[in-house]
Amino acid sequence: MEQSIAIDSTTDLHSAAVVMDSVADAVDRAVRVLADTLTLLGDPITVQHNGSTPQSTVTAGSSANPPWGTDSYGKSFADGEAGYVNLSTDLLQGGFDLAHTLSQFAHGMSRAAGDLDSTEEDATAAFS
Repeated sequence: MEQSIAIDSTTDLHSAAVVMDSVADAVDRAVRVLADTLTLLGDPITVQHNGSTPQSTVTAGSSANPPWGTDSYGKSFADGEAGYVNLSTDLLQGGFDLAHTLSQFAHGMSRAAGDLDSTEEDATAAFS
């Protein structure tokens, strides 16, 4: 199946890029608030915000006294492939990755609109 994209106006594409970027920011803020709140509640996750890129990395930390406790029930809740620690780090990482991907889409849309504008200006100048 062939897919195509039709652009009627680069102004619309620029506007869509701005909206997409604001969605990326909103997702990133929501995931950061969730991660920060979990950390304040004693969840031993670690979120590293990589300075040179907007990408964040979530890892499971360790705590001598996690909020779910260290007894057999707490370990059953937290440990293992389907345990809270693994699932929560995957969920948070997925949220940060989604925000990063949306931001990349927004910047790509903006660049595409700018490239289309430049091509149009160059073509118009060539035929003037």
